[in-house]
Amino acid sequence: MKTPSMKSRSRRILQKTGYVLLAIVLILFTLRFFFIDIYRIPSESMMNKFMTDDYILINKTFYSGYFSRFSTASPQQGDIFVFTINKDIPGFFVKRCVGLPGAVVAVKNGAVSINGQAVKEPLSVRHYYKIWYNDYQQVKAAIDRTGMDKLQNGYRRFSQYVFLALDNQQLAQVKSSVDSISLWNRKTDPDSSSIHPPELSVNILDMPALKVPFKGMKISLDQQYAGIYGNTIRMYEDSSFHVEGKDIFIAGKQVEGYTFQKDYFFMMGDNRDIAIDSRHYGLIPKDHLVGKFIQQF
Repeated sequence: MKTPSMKSRSRRILQKTGYVLLAIVLILFTLRFFFIDIYRIPSESMMNKFMTDDYILINKTFYSGYFSRFSTASPQQGDIFVFTINKDIPGFFVKRCVGLPGAVVAVKNGAVSINGQAVKEPLSVRHYYKIWYNDYQQVKAAIDRTGMDKLQNGYRRFSQYVFLALDNQQLAQVKSSVDSISLWNRKTDPDSSSIHPPELSVNILDMPALKVPFKGMKISLDQQYAGIYGNTIRMYEDSSFHVEGKDIFIAGKQVEGYTFQKDYFFMMGDNRDIAIDSRHYGLIPKDHLVGKFIQQF
């Protein structure tokens, strides 16, 4: 039989345990709200860096929440970010930052350049290739040595070539052992109608040079760039932007140029031939960055 003192002691222990559990919950909530968070990879756009449904940990201290208003953190080229686009395209997206504010980004035959200089891409960047052969067994052996999952890499065999996705590490392994390999381009390949994978309908291997705006940068809005920058201005800065014939209007006034009010970034998925990214939906403003990738688990 418990004495009154024993009951009182048990009550105090339960109270302390409750306080500890409450403190842990508050700490975890604070960490998640202000500092770190967990996100699920929603698509294949970052293969082979991440797979669909992988979970990643991000640092959101300097990019969202209370502390972002005081932040001087500067994203770096190659950083991976979770971000949002706008209310018309809901959800969170995970891509690699390729173009910083002020940079000139271009893509030619799949190769990205910044300010006219070729970018050294991460090993996880992935493209689709045609691997030509006279001896199929030689190509098969080269592919098998990589240990890749051929089905996951879209493997298809044709009479003269194998169609296959390779990241940069796999490409280096295969390239040294085959006769010929060429990057697949949906628009220029005469065999595109035969290959015709639906998921590659967004394949963009060429993009003219684009200047990524920074806060205070004035850019001329001629016919060539009105569409590209117009969507950015309309979505993130001034929804009144519109074009009438050859004339451009902002806030009811005809303009020839525009001074941007935010810093912007050019984002790309590592799975380049499948990813929907800044080549499709445009530039991303800094205040839409949620956090930077720090760990996969």
